[in-house]
Amino acid sequence: MTIGRTTLSQHVAQEIIGEIKLRGLRTGDEIPAEGELAERHGVNRLAVREAIRTLVARGVLVSSQGKRARVAVPAPAVLEQILDFRLSQNSMDLADLLDTRRVIEAELARRAAVRRAAGEGSMTEVDRALATMGHAVGEPEAFIAADLAFHQAVAELAASGLFSFILTAMNGILLDSRRASYHGRERRGAGQEATVDAHRRIADAIAGGDGNRAAEAMTAHLAETGHDLGL
Repeated sequence: MTIGRTTLSQHVAQEIIGEIKLRGLRTGDEIPAEGELAERHGVNRLAVREAIRTLVARGVLVSSQGKRARVAVPAPAVLEQILDFRLSQNSMDLADLLDTRRVIEAELARRAAVRRAAGEGSMTEVDRALATMGHAVGEPEAFIAADLAFHQAVAELAASGLFSFILTAMNGILLDSRRASYHGRERRGAGQEATVDAHRRIADAIAGGDGNRAAEAMTAHLAETGHDLGL
């Protein structure tokens, strides 16, 4: 059976990924030159070139003119694109995403508190984002940016790589929902000060090293977000 050029390049792409894993290449390490890869996999350079372009687009490799491709820093952009596409195709909705946030962020808050109880990590970024939220009440875009920074800071404090990665991938596609939540709260007459207070309860529980209270505070906050969105 003849393998089509597209299928061949995809096959080579998978082989390159396997080689990266086998050789233990890390971020910034170069992969072999196109000619070497072509000879090793029994294909022409065009198939290798297309495979590398595919991996660059997927965020696995970075490439620049005249230099060998290198292993990229893992980025959540590809996962974000997949989630955004599924959302646009109605194969999932905001309720699904919010439910995922509840599971992930409650656990991140709990882990962040556990780390603080052990004297690990710093509250600096969490506190800075919280203070910015307080100053940005009445300024929707600045408030939303500070809200996002708060949740990201909690994720980083939790030092949970995969959870943080997934959350980052969700942040972009949830930007519109954050705006809708902000204005939904305004329509409910709850005011953004209540949102700041909800975040302060999360921060206080984390700072106090109380994992269960931190998770409960995060869950309660996201439940309110659901109400703001009409979910």
